[in-house]
Amino acid sequence: PLFLRPPSCYSPIHRKNCTATMIRSILAIAIFAALALSTQAFVSAPVGKPALVSTTSLMASRVNAKIEKRKRNRENMRKFKKGGRRGTSRKKMMRKMQSSAARQIENEFIAKCFMTVPPPNSDDEKA
Repeated sequence: PLFLRPPSCYSPIHRKNCTATMIRSILAIAIFAALALSTQAFVSAPVGKPALVSTTSLMASRVNAKIEKRKRNRENMRKFKKGGRRGTSRKKMMRKMQSSAARQIENEFIAKCFMTVPPPNSDDEKA
């Protein structure tokens, strides 16, 4: 291609030397491009990932985070724990009180049903 040749290469005398120089320069550019594509020496680290992180420090921080989370959960369980006896809720206690009151009324009614009452005018005849 004529547009790649330097102006001194247009003369027929210098054409052979110019072709060799052009081939060398194109070869040098190709080698430089291949090296630039294959190396990552001057490339910055990606934004989302840190440049160098060892797996041991990462695992240690994960373990520490889990221990701290357990502590936080335990503190919150104590903080928001419901008061009273363990295993019985306020709703359950209220239901027990209502059922015992209803049971007592029912027992009184049954007791009244089976009371023996003397027949009317029975006292008057004996006296």
